[in-house]
Amino acid sequence: MAHSAALLLLLPLALSAQITTTLSPKTTAEFEAYLKQVEPQIASRLRSVSLKTGDVRIEPLRGEGSTPVTDGLIHDWVAAMVVPGATAEQAIAVLQNYGAYKNIYQPEVVDSKLLAHNGDQWRVYLKIIKKKVLTAVLNTEYNVQYQNLGQGHWQMTSRSTRIAELEDGKELPVGTGHGFLWRLNAYWFIDPRPNGVYLECRTISLSRDIPFGLGFAVGPFVRSLPPESLRATMEATARALQTPNARPAQSSPAK
Repeated sequence: MAHSAALLLLLPLALSAQITTTLSPKTTAEFEAYLKQVEPQIASRLRSVSLKTGDVRIEPLRGEGSTPVTDGLIHDWVAAMVVPGATAEQAIAVLQNYGAYKNIYQPEVVDSKLLAHNGDQWRVYLKIIKKKVLTAVLNTEYNVQYQNLGQGHWQMTSRSTRIAELEDGKELPVGTGHGFLWRLNAYWFIDPRPNGVYLECRTISLSRDIPFGLGFAVGPFVRSLPPESLRATMEATARALQTPNARPAQSSPAK
């Protein structure tokens, strides 16, 4: 029994050593080509769908949510919900309160800070932990843009600019490591509703592919984590909006 337990403890370490990889320029180029194809059409897929207040609806945008590319997978998911009793301005204030992300979006976000802010442009740092069979710790940075569409409607676009994995507390060179998350973009729509605020978020991310024979370990990371993380993000945002003490003090979002 003790021998079996020891093997289970050592299994993640053994797997970790087997599945390190490198992001190739071809994989990056295919991800950029995918964005170039779909970004002009990102306007909203679910906004016309009626939702029960408080429910999260989540759907894949292509097939089962993952599109193969050279040595990688593109994950494309969209989620939507209506948060009762909240306003669009409050939702934007929560999303712009980057210093509080480590509290709002824990346990996945363990550190967060605003690096720079100029008008509707923001630069943000998040330290992320992703755990499922294996554990990945990532330093990530994003360029974020907010757009006021008028009449209480907002759009926010977040694009990752740097994702580096940590090993034993030290950063690996960008583009090396386990490859569970190479890139991550998020596209938010925030609309006022009579009974609250409508939130919609589409995430497009890039990960490594699944090595032959290691689907039991790598598969849960690269296939199930993108929709699970998106659902957790929506639910955490709703909790922040429904907890008065958790709402940021700022009175109005950036114009």
